Amino acid sequence: GADLLRAVIVLGLVWAPNFYSVIALVFTKGLVSTFFSPARQSAIRSLVPEEDLLAASSLSQLSVQAAKVLGPAIGGLIVAAASPRVAFAVDSVSYLVSAVFLSRLPSLPSIASAKPETQSSFRADLREGLVYIVHRRTLAVAVISMAAALFIIFTFDSLAVLALKELGIGESLVGLAVGSIGLGTVLGAVAIGQWGKQLPPFRIMGAGKLLVGTMVAGLGAAVALRVSGTGAIWILLWLAIGWGAAAIIVPYSYILQVETPPELVGRVFATANGVQTVFQLLAPPLGAGIAELLGVGFVFAIGGGALALLGLAVLFIHPQVKAESSLSTGTV
Repeated sequence: GADLLRAVIVLGLVWAPNFYSVIALVFTKGLVSTFFSPARQSAIRSLVPEEDLLAASSLSQLSVQAAKVLGPAIGGLIVAAASPRVAFAVDSVSYLVSAVFLSRLPSLPSIASAKPETQSSFRADLREGLVYIVHRRTLAVAVISMAAALFIIFTFDSLAVLALKELGIGESLVGLAVGSIGLGTVLGAVAIGQWGKQLPPFRIMGAGKLLVGTMVAGLGAAVALRVSGTGAIWILLWLAIGWGAAAIIVPYSYILQVETPPELVGRVFATANGVQTVFQLLAPPLGAGIAELLGVGFVFAIGGGALALLGLAVLFIHPQVKAESSLSTGTV
């Protein structure tokens, strides 16, 4: 359903008469997209055996990041060869193709609920997801630490191009540097899917935040001190940041999957996404304000340091995930 709606909305961009209508359509598309992620996670939880959830989460993240790497490149080629309107039309068709593939999936198994069947509202579902998260330490630590990480990341994320330019990276390499983050995330997702079961998921998450934070803090220090370097060095740094991002995202999805009963997965993910969205909206103005007062390098240095400290805290707290206890007792 979400893909069909997005196909119609994106097709509307082909005939959008002005800038304001484009903004309205893009906003509506983003709103519809918020329903897709919880539904995807719920489907994964219902269709995939628990022992394969980490690999499934890795593949899910792999597909998302591969699309982020390939999508802009393909879109740029279409715009160069034809026009932006043709690119929008192709994008609309891609959602239709996705809807066709999703329609071929087997029907999700019906899940019996322990509660009596009642008609619930969106607000009630969010409340139920929030209550479930709050009363389970593992979920609370995962969601709160992820929300905090995203808040920190979004204080400097929109300033990345400015930081690269201050480091002397030419415009021809900016796109390559940004794209290397997506490539690093793809490689990281593949590695975690292959070998991630050998480590507790919170250890991987904490290490990912520590790695990304250290790299970002180093980048900020380089900007503040006006350290010069070749473009290849900074591209490798962004690649490492992307790898660390995969170590944050993939285990997080896995933790929410294994710690939540199938009938509540959609509500828990929707609630967690809502909390994160609030933090993501608050962070960019704060980062821009600090950059205006103290400089772009300061934002990256402080943000990276804060993220590294958060990673150390996650490594130290390290609550046990249900799958770990199952493995220790030999029930899986």
